[in-house]
Amino acid sequence: MAEWFCVEIVERRKLGAAPPIPDVRSGFWWRHPHLVQVLGLSALGWGMAYLAWRVTVSGRGAPPALFLVLLAAELFGWLNLALYVFLGWSVPRSRQPALSYPVPSIDVFVCTYDESLTVLEATLTGCRALTLPHTTYLLDDGRRPEVEALAARLGIRYITRGDNRHAKAGNINHALRSTHGELILFLDADHVPMPGILESLAGYFRDPQLALVQTPHDFSNRDSVQHTRAARHEQTLFFEVIAPGKDRHNAIFWCGSATLMRRAALEEVGGVLTDTIAEDFHTTIAMHARGWRTHYHDEVLVQGLAPYNLGGFLLQRARWARGNLKVFRTSENPVTCRGLSGKQRLSYLASLLNYFSGLQRAALLAVLAWTLATGQLPMHASVPTLLVLWLPWSLLALASTAALGRGTLGLFDSTRYGIMTMGIYIGGVASIAFGRAGAFRVTPKEGVDDGGLQVLRMLKLVTAAFALLLTAWLVSVGSWLGVLDAPAMPELARIVTLLLGVWELGCIAAVVGTLVRRRQVRSQYRFPVRLRARIASTPTIVSLLDLTPDGLAFESPVGLEQGARFSLLTRVHDASDTIRGLTLRTEVTSCRLNDDGVKYRVGCRLDPTDTETRALLVEYCFVVLPEQQHHGILDRGPTVEVQSAAPTFAS
Repeated sequence: MAEWFCVEIVERRKLGAAPPIPDVRSGFWWRHPHLVQVLGLSALGWGMAYLAWRVTVSGRGAPPALFLVLLAAELFGWLNLALYVFLGWSVPRSRQPALSYPVPSIDVFVCTYDESLTVLEATLTGCRALTLPHTTYLLDDGRRPEVEALAARLGIRYITRGDNRHAKAGNINHALRSTHGELILFLDADHVPMPGILESLAGYFRDPQLALVQTPHDFSNRDSVQHTRAARHEQTLFFEVIAPGKDRHNAIFWCGSATLMRRAALEEVGGVLTDTIAEDFHTTIAMHARGWRTHYHDEVLVQGLAPYNLGGFLLQRARWARGNLKVFRTSENPVTCRGLSGKQRLSYLASLLNYFSGLQRAALLAVLAWTLATGQLPMHASVPTLLVLWLPWSLLALASTAALGRGTLGLFDSTRYGIMTMGIYIGGVASIAFGRAGAFRVTPKEGVDDGGLQVLRMLKLVTAAFALLLTAWLVSVGSWLGVLDAPAMPELARIVTLLLGVWELGCIAAVVGTLVRRRQVRSQYRFPVRLRARIASTPTIVSLLDLTPDGLAFESPVGLEQGARFSLLTRVHDASDTIRGLTLRTEVTSCRLNDDGVKYRVGCRLDPTDTETRALLVEYCFVVLPEQQHHGILDRGPTVEVQSAAPTFAS
């Protein structure tokens, strides 16, 4: 590394090594909370007037079955909005309590089954960087010698068992018998903790009735199928709006990971409950029923891996739907379970009823298709009635939904996720009747996304609904033009239903088309960085654009041939805020001209490195960078002034 330090350092200043994550709480609706509340109440009031008319007047002459299906879907929509207003009425911010000493003893449980060593190495590296005293245990249900060796290399205690009974819940219960920490931090195998997570959460446990503190789930792979932009993904609404709302009613539940829990509370309910495959949700109900409190801390303190493709996304959401809904068939059914407050019951029901939204969407599509194909109307209304009741209710419902979401998800984002989950949510609802939630299946953490026509197979119900609705729409148009002999329909109803058909077909086509065209060719996400590096044996300084332990990209003043090999010299911070030198041996795998037409973007593969270098790379990418992005910490690196020269390379 002597070559790096020979470069003249003109000044030392703070250099942002990771682009910051935008603050989702800076938008219009966050600044106008009373307007959010006014819109919510207005929508509910107008909706009540509309539904009163629907029940009493609109069904005259309509086919009873068609009328009732549409009415049930509309009633569900109003109820869903009412529960949304209940939870999203206000969104308080957390205030981190001071630590009290002595700090309780803390165990960290990292649960794994078949995750790769790469995934586990990042998480265990994060555990080693935690700033409060603790003991980390790797709970390996895969019984893999290589995982045991990884734990030994990193100084992590290793626990396994002879079978996989009750999956993750059984794995945790087994570990409880051989560990003793007063508090337990639960982490999934891909959830890398930030160094200060224990300091942020341990102070809450001065409250002797507090069972757990839950923190948000956020994800480092911001190109996943569930991301719509860097700071926004399918779970953003829950963790930014719904979870704080649940916290107001002492109803936040254990979300499986990124949770600090009191061992005594878990032991009082008999350990992690095993009657469902949603052990976290189920166990929290039991805790609440026994008088324990829970709390939500709204600070991102872990970075996980979101499902990278549609298959993984659907697998995870199906498990959640079937597991959570099975709670209705247990003694912890939130409707009948003794010990819950009224607000807790409403909060739990809001979460569970959300899984019925797939059935609602399917019902609305079926009614629309039937109406277009047959001309039969599910209700009858005059133009003035539609303008006075239906239109204001529809617009207010849309506006209040957007306001309550406070910008965490756009209106089309909600439609997108609703279409993607329609089939699996209906399957979850059906599982209540049959009592079969299925086996626990781990969500894949790594891979590529090929998109393609296999998306149609994974979204079979959506594909069938599109084909049915398109056929019905064409029949209606043919009837209107006199090409087909189909039942007549009033002119206004024809126009409205055709427009609704175009909207629904357009939404489905946009969602499915995006998924079909989607391609993710890297199995490991490249972290954006803002670092300088020098090409070894040259005076050339380049800007690193992204970095992983296996590869990187940088800007070059000239194009480089594929296969060229050289070393890059740079410096980064480790988790203890110490500046460390890095020598990265690279091989060029791609080179393309930037949009500016001046510089080139060079993609490189990193050669295998020594253990110390790889450890620093893993720590920097998975621990230091997330801390910088979310907490505004900037890397201190050298700024150099060197005349750029065409690079030359040494093997």
